[in-house]
Amino acid sequence: MDDDSSEPILGEAHGVLHADGLGALRKHSCQMAAQCRRRLMIYSFRLNPEVYNRPCFVEATRQLIIRHANTRIQILVAETSELGKEGNRLVQFAQDLASSVEIRRRAEEFRGNQRSFMLADSCGYILRNMWSDLGNIRLDYNAPPVVRGLVNDFLLEWEKSEVDPSLRRLSI
Repeated sequence: MDDDSSEPILGEAHGVLHADGLGALRKHSCQMAAQCRRRLMIYSFRLNPEVYNRPCFVEATRQLIIRHANTRIQILVAETSELGKEGNRLVQFAQDLASSVEIRRRAEEFRGNQRSFMLADSCGYILRNMWSDLGNIRLDYNAPPVVRGLVNDFLLEWEKSEVDPSLRRLSI
């Protein structure tokens, strides 16, 4: 990744950045989520806890929910079997704050899609064409046309996906 000490600003800094490694993915996921104002979308194979259950990311999403009543966090995950067992804070948010956070299991017809991405508001994205490839991460903090295309893909799958019953909290 380019060694630029200035932190990119969501909606202002633009230009595709290339990053590699778990550390870079964590850093930019936390930064982008912290700067998000209204809508966060995550499309993931298994909602990697090394990225999405880290204190900085959890706090960024918590602040997003607190700051704005109309916040919407939508998460599409192919593999949900371990999510409920891991103590994932995003799963807890979805259980406690269903009006702001929703997690759905991707429909069977889309399980072969290997991409992984995060979208922040209508401008920022982090994309891996192969979810397991940490050596080829593309991101941009201000790319509305790219984000629009990814949002369209996301929403197409969102409409055909469903809430995984194993992620619901039972009230007794």
